[in-house]
Amino acid sequence: MPTKTNLKIVSVLIAELKVDIYNPRIHTPEAISQLKESIKKFGEISPIVVNSAPKRSNIVISGHMRIKACLELGLKEIPTIFVNIPDINREKELNLRMNRTGSWDYDLLKSFDINVLLDVGFDNSDLSLIWDQNLETEDDSFDVEKELKEIKKTDIKVGDLFQIGSHRILCGNSLDLSAVKRLMDGKKTKMIYTDPIYNISLDYNKGISQKQNYGGQTNDKKTDAEYRDFLKKAISNGLAVSEKDLHVFVYCDQRNIGLIQDLYQELGIKNQRVCLWVKNGFNVTPQIAFNKSYEPCVYGIKGSPFLSDIKNLNEILNKEIGTGNRTIDDIMDLLDIWLVKRLPGQDYEHPTQKPPTLHEKAIKRCSKPGDIILDLFCGSGSAIISCEQLKRVCYAVEIEPIFVQLIINRFEKYANIKAKKLN
Repeated sequence: MPTKTNLKIVSVLIAELKVDIYNPRIHTPEAISQLKESIKKFGEISPIVVNSAPKRSNIVISGHMRIKACLELGLKEIPTIFVNIPDINREKELNLRMNRTGSWDYDLLKSFDINVLLDVGFDNSDLSLIWDQNLETEDDSFDVEKELKEIKKTDIKVGDLFQIGSHRILCGNSLDLSAVKRLMDGKKTKMIYTDPIYNISLDYNKGISQKQNYGGQTNDKKTDAEYRDFLKKAISNGLAVSEKDLHVFVYCDQRNIGLIQDLYQELGIKNQRVCLWVKNGFNVTPQIAFNKSYEPCVYGIKGSPFLSDIKNLNEILNKEIGTGNRTIDDIMDLLDIWLVKRLPGQDYEHPTQKPPTLHEKAIKRCSKPGDIILDLFCGSGSAIISCEQLKRVCYAVEIEPIFVQLIINRFEKYANIKAKKLN
């Protein structure tokens, strides 16, 4: 075996090399045939790259198709450059960087970290092909009430900014444009997806049970004019850090659907739908004729934002539906009625708390993996959990320090990734 010296081309026996199993490059017969013709005409003059690190010795990083072509031509040796890369993740990253063009095995690409894929040049369309059809959300079984009781107090204060995985969470006021811009750090969002206070006179400091004390200051008892101004400022700040082509989703109380729609029109957002989260339970309202069993989410757009493809649409629409038929779920995915089970009543502490599974339809239909989703009122953090599961990136604002601490704890328990304070 020749001496393995970095960046020197040496001739190596192909039989001594180890072709890695994770290489996502697809080698078509046509491409191999063309390469063989080139080798026959000019010889094998382009070296492959092989790892020389002790525990990764002789593993091929780049040049798999050349090895295959040489073997088919009966060649026994191949020009080689050795590099010393002990870390398998760096080895895999180099594999991607040296094989960026051409066709890929998307199933194998799923084993790579999304940030590495973005860094080496894969765009969001690529990532959609890699992941999106197989991604779904699930309840993370996080007990908000129990966690709040365990936290009791936090050192987090307004102005603190955290990186949690690929996501960012700011303890701050979404009505403060400078704070929102600081969160975004020059980046733009393609989707505002948020769940502000409902102005229904609940004390967020006490939680939904109205029996706790979390040190909060959120005022959920505003005049109509104050609440309108509150929502307008928040949505306007979101628009200030958005792409020109944008989806906007804002949850609200039933009484405020018209208010949100009016604000959309005023702010240049085209009203599209009112999506309804239909729960498996209802809020008892003895003084009102009918009990409340849904929460609305007002949906609008600016420009011509991305919409994911609906696979086999004609088949879905024309297939007969029977009991237990998967087509029922496929059709429901196309509708503005979202049938998602709510958590048991005793599990709710944040007054507008949502389960992570609720967010899947909007996020998958209106964004791609790697897209930034802006949540201006993060609450208990379910949107961040959904974005993590769906390979999106969530940039979020939450004004209450105790809930920022809860969000961080929730994410760390789910993803086993520690938060990093950025200020």
